[in-house]
Formats: sequence, C-alpha cells, structure tokens
Amino acid sequence: MQETRGVRRMPKTRTSSAAPPEGAPSPRRTQAERVAESDRRMFEAAMRLIASRGYTPTTLEAIGTEAGYSRGLVQHRFGSKDKLLEALINKIADDHRERLLVRLRGLSGLQALECEIDAYLEGMDDPPVNSRAFFVLMLESIGPAPQIRHAFDEISTRWHQALAGQIAKGQQQGRIRAGLNPQMEAQLLIATVRGLRTQSMLSPHTRNIASAIAALKAQLRERFAPLPAPAASAPAPTTARPRAAPRKPTR
Repeated sequence: MQETRGVRRMPKTRTSSAAPPEGAPSPRRTQAERVAESDRRMFEAAMRLIASRGYTPTTLEAIGTEAGYSRGLVQHRFGSKDKLLEALINKIADDHRERLLVRLRGLSGLQALECEIDAYLEGMDDPPVNSRAFFVLMLESIGPAPQIRHAFDEISTRWHQALAGQIAKGQQQGRIRAGLNPQMEAQLLIATVRGLRTQSMLSPHTRNIASAIAALKAQLRERFAPLPAPAASAPAPTTARPRAAPRKPTR
C-alpha cells in the first residue's frame, strides 16, 4: 500500500481474463448477430422445404415453422415468399461463386474453364440440399413461378460473361483456338453442365458424374486446342539464265 499526502490508496487489483465459470450466462448477442442467425435458419428451412416439396406448397408459414419462428417474422424480414426465394437464389449463387473464386486463383483460359466444370459438377452423385433447391426453383421459374425467373436470368448473364471472358483470354494467350466465338462457346458450356447436373438428379441410377466430368474435359481440350501452324513452304528454286553468246563484230 502507498500513502500520499495522508490519503491511503488501496493497491490496484488485476482483472481476470479467464473464461466465465461453467453455467454462467453467455454474453448477449448483438442485434446484427441475431438477425444473421434468424436469416440463416430461415434460408436453411426454405431450402429443405423447396427441395422436398417444391415452390407452390412452400408457404411463409411453413418456412417460419420449420425455422422455429413465426410466419410474421418471415414476412416482416422479406415481405413475401417470392422476395425470400429471390434472396435465397442469390445467396446460393453467391456462396458458390465465392468458393469458386478461391479455386480460380492463378488460373486462366482452358484451366479456368475446367475448374468451373469441376466446381459446378462435383458432388452431383449425391447433390446437397442447396443444389436440389436451386434446381427445383430454376425449373419452376419456367412453370408455376415465372416471377422469380429474372433472378436466374441475371445469374446466367454474369456466368456467361465470365466464361466468355476466360475463352477470349485464352485465345489472346494462344492457348485456345482462334476463330471460336467466345459468346457461343460459353453458352454451349453452360447448357452442357446444367444438363449434366439436371440429368444426375433426374436419373440417379444412371449417373456417374466423375466419368461425365472427365469426358467433358477431354472434348473441351480437343475442341479448344489451337490449330497447328501451317508448315512454311520451301522457296521455289531459282534457275540460272543462260548466258547470251557474244555478238560477232560486224564489218
């Protein structure tokens, strides 16, 4: 203890940084944390219901009950079922793109296209719930739910631009055949991988996604391989012109 000018000061005590004792109440979460948690649970509930029931039978009330909340919270947060499903579609696509960008680092041209194929088709022998929900909504957007089709159109446009850009970059590097139309090739590639993914869910007994990926890559390499440069033609041999005979002098 120290005393200064007659005032007695108690020594400072150290605050402990140890974890609270077992059984003590956990610190209260912030509003942002609570919102993020409820959004996550509602998205997961919507994915499960869409994957198993489809668009029409999945109501806001069913989503709220599945998530452990009321219908009122779901409606308050998103406004309508379609707004919630649009947010879900974009979240699934954004999460996929975020994982893909990590795998794409340092890749370009044909290597980047093969990485896109892997990321899109891997695991389709046993597709996860988010993939099933995404494709159910995609198919139903051309049927009973046309109001959510624009979300898929925007995703497709961004993907098409990214693939066409990779093809054009490969052509500039001389690693992809010149003369191919990047826009058309990107469209064909999207149609192919989406078809394979849909087929794997429609006919589980015939799917073998690893073989399909290998075959698609082989065909892509063959189609995109640069054409060999034409062989240089040998120069035509030159023939010596005969020397003219000297003229006789005239008298």
